[in-house]
Amino acid sequence: MIEALFNPKSIAVIGASRNRNKVGNIALRNIISTFKGKIYPINDKVPEIEGLKTYKSVKNINDKVDLAIIAIPRDYVPGVMEELGEAGVSAAIILTAGFRELDEKGAKLENEIKQTARKYRIRFLGPNTFGLLTPDFNATFSPFDVKRGNIAVLSQSGGLGFYVLDWLQRYASGVSYFVSLGNQADINEVDALEYIVKDKRNKAIFAYIEGVSEGRKLLDLLYEVTEKIPVVFLKGGISSGGAKAAKTHTGSLAGSYDVFKAAITSAGGIVVERLEDFLELMKLYSFNEPVKDKILIITNSGGHGVLTSDAVERYGLSLYQLDDSIREKLKAVLPSYLSPNNPLDLSVEAPSSVYDIALDATKDLNCTKIVIGEYSPVTSCVEDAKVIMKYKGRSVIGVFMGVDEREAIELLTKNGIPAFNYPETAIRIISYLFKERKRFKKPDTRKPSIDIEKFVEGKEYLRDYEAFRLLELYNIPVAKYKVVYNENDVNRYFKELNSPIVMKISTDTPIHKSDIGGVRLDIRNEMEALQAYKELSKLSTRVLMQEQIKGDEVFIGGITDPVFGPTIIVGIGGTLVEVLNKVAYGIAPISYQEAEYLLKESGLDKILTVRGKNYDIQSLTDIIVKSSELLAQLKVKEMDLNPVIVNKRGALVVDSRILMMK
Repeated sequence: MIEALFNPKSIAVIGASRNRNKVGNIALRNIISTFKGKIYPINDKVPEIEGLKTYKSVKNINDKVDLAIIAIPRDYVPGVMEELGEAGVSAAIILTAGFRELDEKGAKLENEIKQTARKYRIRFLGPNTFGLLTPDFNATFSPFDVKRGNIAVLSQSGGLGFYVLDWLQRYASGVSYFVSLGNQADINEVDALEYIVKDKRNKAIFAYIEGVSEGRKLLDLLYEVTEKIPVVFLKGGISSGGAKAAKTHTGSLAGSYDVFKAAITSAGGIVVERLEDFLELMKLYSFNEPVKDKILIITNSGGHGVLTSDAVERYGLSLYQLDDSIREKLKAVLPSYLSPNNPLDLSVEAPSSVYDIALDATKDLNCTKIVIGEYSPVTSCVEDAKVIMKYKGRSVIGVFMGVDEREAIELLTKNGIPAFNYPETAIRIISYLFKERKRFKKPDTRKPSIDIEKFVEGKEYLRDYEAFRLLELYNIPVAKYKVVYNENDVNRYFKELNSPIVMKISTDTPIHKSDIGGVRLDIRNEMEALQAYKELSKLSTRVLMQEQIKGDEVFIGGITDPVFGPTIIVGIGGTLVEVLNKVAYGIAPISYQEAEYLLKESGLDKILTVRGKNYDIQSLTDIIVKSSELLAQLKVKEMDLNPVIVNKRGALVVDSRILMMK
C-alpha cells in the first residue's frame, strides 16, 4: 500500500480551493506542475479549479484514485477517511493540523482516523504534515518551485523541513525525496526510509528526528542501508527537562540522546550535533567534487591559514606534505616574496591571478585544496570564485570572507563546487566524511535458562549477593565473597578468604555504600574483621566479606531504554564514574568486536595498557559481552557492576546492584 503513496497513478486533492493563498490551492498547483498522472480536485461548491473539473466527493470519481491529499478542517477529516475507504483509495497525505499535537479533542480525532485507516488498510502520512515530494511529483504546500537533486530528506518538523527545502534550493543541488512525517500516526521514519533507500538516485539521506517510533527496527534497517548510502541524523529534543533522581550510577548517567547517538552510529549512521553541520554536509554529498582527507590550504591571509591548520589537526585530518618538486614548481611561478609551504600564504597583496597560478601548479595533487579568499584591496571574493571554477573536479573547496562573500558562495554552489563562510567550518564538515564508521551486527538473543528465569521471578531488586549469584549463572566472574550475619560468621569465613579483605554493608534497597560509610578496606586479620563488623552492623544487619582485589576500576552498567531497549554502558569505575561521565553505550546484546569498540570509545583501552600495565583486557571484554547478554534476556531496569577490577590476572566483579522491571 505504501507504493501508492510514493508512486501513485492518480491523485485527488480534497479541500482544493480557488484561493491561491490557501493550502488546498498551493498543493493542487504544485501537483499540476509536477505530476503526469490524473488529478482530481475535490470541492463541492465550484465547478472547476485551476482549469480542472472538480468533484463533490472522491466517491463521485469514476476511476481508481491511488492517493488523496487532505487539506480540510480537522473535524471533517475522519468522515473523509471513511469515504476514501469506501472508494478504495490506497493512501493519503493529511496536511491538516490540530490533532494530537494541539489538544485532547485533536487526539481523539486522530485516533478515529487511525481506526478507519486500519479498517480499510489505507496507509497515510501525517496528520500535521507539510507534505511529500518525490522525483515524480510535489505534494507539499511549498510556495516556491523545488529544485530536484540527489539528497533525500526526512523531517519530523514541518517548519524545519520547509527551511531545509529553501536552503537546498540556494546552496546545494536540490532534493530527490522530501518526507514531512508530521504526527506519524501511521507512516513513520522507518517506513519512509525503507522505501526511499531503494531509489539509487539518492546520494545521501538526511533525517531530522525528534523521536524514534521503532528503535530496533530502525537499527536493523540502518545496518543494511548504510552499507550502500550515507544516512545523516540531526536529533531534536535532547535536553532533559530536569534531572530525575536515580537509585544507581547508571540512572544518573543514562540520557536518551547518548543512547540514540550510540545506537545510530553502531549501525553505520552519522549523527551531527547542530543544524549548521546538517545543512553544510548536504553540500559535500550533493556535489561531485572529490574530497580527500589530506588538506592543502591556499590563502591570502596568514591568520586564516594558521586557524585552518589548527582545525585540520583538531578534526583528525592531515596537512598535505609538499615535496621538493612541487616546492620548486611553485617557486618558479609565484612571486619571489612568497614561500611555498602548506598553508600556502599568497599574502593580502595577491590578486586573483596569483590564485590561478597556485591552483594550476597544485591541481594534480591528491589532496583537497581549501582556497580561502578574503576580500582585499586587490581582489574580491567573486573574482577569486571565478578562478576556482576553472578547477572544478580537482578537489577544490572555496571559503570566502568579505563584503561579497555571499555572492561568491552562491556562484560556486550553483556551479557544483562546495563553498563555505569560514575555513574551520569547511574542515569540520569534511571530517564527517572520514570519521571511522562502525557497523556492528547484533548477535541473536537467546532465551534465558529455566534456572535463570526461576531465580529472577518476582524480584524487583536483587540484593548484592543475589546479583552476584545471577552473574555467576551467566559465567561472569565475581570476587570471592561471604555473607555474614553475626560475629561467629565473621570468624568462620575470614579463614576461607585470602586477606586482605573488604567488608561492606549488604542492604535490601540500592544505596551508594561508600557515601554513608558502609565500606571498610584493607582488613588483614580476624580482630580487624570483628571490629569492622561491629561498626558496619550498626548500618545493616547483613554484611558482605570479600577478597580485596588490586587493579583498575571499571564501570559496567545497563538500562532498558524506552526506544532502543536493553543498553549496556562502559566507562571508568568507582566513585569517578559520575564525575568524569566518560562512558560508551551499546545496544544489547553486543559482539566481542563491539565490546572492544566500547573500550576504545570510553578510553579504557589506553587506561588499562598505559605504562606497560598489560592488564587482561580480554577478560574484561568477556564480562562486557556476557553482561549485555544478561540485559538482552532479562527485564532489567538498571544494572550497576561497579567496580569491576581489572589486573594482569583477569577481571572480577566486586560490587553489583540490579533493579528489575515491574
